[in-house]
Amino acid sequence: MKPNGKFAFRIAVLAFSALSLLRAPASAESARGNFTVTAETHWARLLLSPGEYEFSMSRDRSGYMVMLRSRDTGWSGMVLAEAASDARPGEGTKLELVNFEGALYVRRFCLPDSGLALVYPLATEGKFVRLARTRTRTSPAAIASPAGGR
Repeated sequence: MKPNGKFAFRIAVLAFSALSLLRAPASAESARGNFTVTAETHWARLLLSPGEYEFSMSRDRSGYMVMLRSRDTGWSGMVLAEAASDARPGEGTKLELVNFEGALYVRRFCLPDSGLALVYPLATEGKFVRLARTRTRTSPAAIASPAGGR
């Protein structure tokens, strides 16, 4: 059987598809680090108790996904960003919190090394998933403070 134009075209499409699939994981954005939450904080549908957490952020077709893991309990969860914008110049890695009806909520997660600020909805109704056991409460003025790192 002699190769014809259709055969060569199919080989070219197959080769291009294979190269595209191999390059896709390499182009995915990612970040890692840790932070400390000093007061009970809502992050989308997750409820974070005071304590230390690790995070890893990745991007795929569904958007920016942040995986969180409590260093105290090992429990983990994930949150999908509602939107993403460019991080402001000089902005450090941080959680931007808002106080809504007496509760703290993560509104933005700034990742300057990735050049991103991820925006989250204020999930004020429904069921929340707790990532760590409840500890004694700290003052309402306490906020999250990043411990940086990749």
